[in-house]
Amino acid sequence: MKIIVTISREYGSNGKEIGRLLAQKLGISYYDKSILENLAKNMGVNSDFFKDENLNREGMFSLAGSFRTNVKMLTELSLSTQAYDQGRAILQDLVKKDNAVIVGRCSNFILKDHPGQISVYCYGELEDRLKRVIEEYNVPASKARKVVLDTDAKRAKHYEYYTHQKWGQLDDFDVTINTSKQSMEETIDLLVELYHQKEKKLQERAK
Repeated sequence: MKIIVTISREYGSNGKEIGRLLAQKLGISYYDKSILENLAKNMGVNSDFFKDENLNREGMFSLAGSFRTNVKMLTELSLSTQAYDQGRAILQDLVKKDNAVIVGRCSNFILKDHPGQISVYCYGELEDRLKRVIEEYNVPASKARKVVLDTDAKRAKHYEYYTHQKWGQLDDFDVTINTSKQSMEETIDLLVELYHQKEKKLQERAK
């Protein structure tokens, strides 16, 4: 049984970097949207589920152009369902092969029945997230608040559209981390400990 750490996060909470460093420390695979998109392309399947630029404000995949017809809307619904199904199949196949950290892409929901999942949600105070996107993501200070709030809103709609669950509900996760109050080192140490606890539990169950 493989152990999978899924990381959901508010924009600017540093969840992606936490995932990358955790995978590095544990020596396991790491997947985020860019890596998953390339993987899907190499497999010759639809990679749209892993592309944020394809999402409209409702969290669905959008066809180019602003002119919307009933046919176009139905096509977008079909594309969204197809992309989600193929993205889900890729994630479900990955977790059969390797222990891994997966960031975003509804992975906590898609893998909710996987006994080896550790679901993590990273969040933080808005002012801390604004500071991070300005200093580390090079977002202009005048646009930072809008970028953070719009990105969170799009993630919420995307998640809720596909899962029919409310995004960011703390009770839905095994562990929640306020990155405004916990250092990167403390966070990684905590997740490493949880990983080894899960590993031991699965080994005992397999005896």
